Formats: sequence, structure tokens, C-alpha cells
Amino acid sequence: MSSAPSYVSRFVRVGPYKTHYIEWGDGPTVVLVHGGGPGASGEFAWRNNIGALGQYGRIICPDLMGYGLTDKPIGPEYSHVFLAEHLAAFIDTLCLDEFTMGGNSMGAYLASRYALDHPGRVKKLLLVGSGTIATGLGMEMGMTEGLQRLVNYDGSKESLRGVIAGLMHHPEHISEEQLERRHQQAQLPGVMESQKSFLNFFRNKLKTDPGAAQWFDIRHRLPKLDIPMHFIWGRHDVFATPDLADGVAAMLPNATFEWFEDSGHVCQNDEPAHYNQVALRFLFGV
Repeated sequence: MSSAPSYVSRFVRVGPYKTHYIEWGDGPTVVLVHGGGPGASGEFAWRNNIGALGQYGRIICPDLMGYGLTDKPIGPEYSHVFLAEHLAAFIDTLCLDEFTMGGNSMGAYLASRYALDHPGRVKKLLLVGSGTIATGLGMEMGMTEGLQRLVNYDGSKESLRGVIAGLMHHPEHISEEQLERRHQQAQLPGVMESQKSFLNFFRNKLKTDPGAAQWFDIRHRLPKLDIPMHFIWGRHDVFATPDLADGVAAMLPNATFEWFEDSGHVCQNDEPAHYNQVALRFLFGV
């Protein structure tokens, strides 16, 4: 595996919420948004990429509400609406104007959602395997192997190991030290509550609340987004399965697609060198 990347850890107050992010580099700004799951964060999602990309631009990786070292208040519903509003407020707090965005899984949905809701601010989108986008485009994700592992998470370290095995084709890339650190963050107050709230919103409320379903739906908007949009999908993804990628590709003729043949759901960690090469070319023309 690659050596530890360089980045700095920062906190900023976004409205009432203390928000953590990591960043590195100087130049054109790229905001990378992590996916879900216990112990997920900007650092765990992008630690293998921020150093390489930071040689050509300013790379910012926030911890979403309920994740990493960002606040995890008890009470709010952890919906895509809540996360999207916090992400938009974070971007405004940092006074970002024009930038590119990337995201993985749920983070890919939030990045594309931001681009749709704030036209003219996002110049490009680089998106990695996203069952959330597929669902937002009207597809049925179903109870995949990876999602089942997430639903079965019980807070234990071994259960977290199982979640990671459902996300990565090469879970052996995660060292025991990294697993322990992620487990410790997954034990922070509010994590289990936020995870249960979010899963309930995604699996239940979107099907029963017309207002939530209408907000979440992007099938009539994303196909019309007129900025460069490139998808990466792992051939061995057991969370957002390859058939979903085929469906997304069919609905988004304005997007380009690329398969990572040795990756699962988190291509940027299964094949970090390959991801960095693709990202540098797409984001910076390197």
C-alpha cells in the first residue's frame, strides 16, 4: 500500500455544529464527500488520495453530520436533506465559490445534489459507486450483501470488520491499527443513533413520505446537468452492484463511466493509485 498521505486536520463552526475536515494543497479547490457506514469520515474515505491530489489543488474532505469528529446531535432526523443542508453550509462557511466535487456512495449523491441545487458553482463531478444515486434515479437497490452487513452492524469491532468486507474487495488493505481507529470513532456518542436514524430514512421513510421522496428524487434533474461528470464503479461491488451502474449509465447519457476491475464499493481505497491517476486526469488534466 501507499505510504501515509499528508494532510492537516481542522475544525470549523457551521451554524451550531462543530464540523471536522481534513485538507491539503493549494490551488483549484476540490471537495471530496465520503460515504456512509459506522466510523466513516473524510479521513477514512480519502486518506490514500488527498496527498497525491493535493500536489495540484486544494483538497477538502469534510466529516458529514453524524460522522467522524463532526458533531452528532441527538434529535434531528439524519436524512439526506439534513446532510445536504449541512454540506452546503460548510461550503459557504469556507467561502468557496467555484470548485469541483467528488464523492463515494452516499457522498456521490450529496455532491451531485449540491451541483444541482447550486448551479454555476460546481465545475466537474467525479463520482464513485453510488446506490444512492441509483435509488434517486428511481431504481430499486434491494438488500445487497453489503447493505445487509451494514444493517447487521451491532457496534462490535468484528461487526465493523464485516461492514468493511462488504465495502472493499480488498479489506486486507485496512490495517488492524486503522480498523481499531475506525472502531473507536464508531463508538463516539451519537454514532449508533445517527446510523439508525439514517438507515430508517433511507429504507423506510423514502417509501412512505411523499415529501421526502419528492425531495430525494433526481431522475428529472441529473440527466440534464450540463457539467463534466465521470463515474467510477468497482466490478466487484457487492454494496451497489454492477447492474445498478448499468442502469445509471443508461439514464445519464451526459456522463462518462469507467470500471475498476479490482475494486468493490470504495474504489479509491481498493485501487488508490489507479483512482489517483484517473482523478488527476479528470480534475486537473494531468
